[in-house]
Amino acid sequence: MAELKYVPAGIRLHIKEIFYKITDDLDEYFYFHFEDIPTGLKAEKLLKSENIKSIPVPDEIFKDCGIAILSKEKDKIKKILNKNKINYEIWIKEKEFKKIEGNIKVKSCQL
Repeated sequence: MAELKYVPAGIRLHIKEIFYKITDDLDEYFYFHFEDIPTGLKAEKLLKSENIKSIPVPDEIFKDCGIAILSKEKDKIKKILNKNKINYEIWIKEKEFKKIEGNIKVKSCQL
């Protein structure tokens, strides 16, 4: 479980994920995964105007909590994140999730 201060963000992300699964095919996106929740929230805020989707990180990527940013514009998002010195990994979903770029040290968010 995440720190209590992140619970509202987690609830918001889970609701968004349900909506996106109903209205879109999430398998068509690149999944950006971050080292911790604060970094994911920072990236979400930074990328707000870039037509991204944000959801809880899928368990297949990381079984603990976290934030995933989804985008079809991989290079554009990479450029913005790199400019702001935000570390990330990029995953795609084919039949299963597969990491295609990056190597972060993910911090657990267990209490």
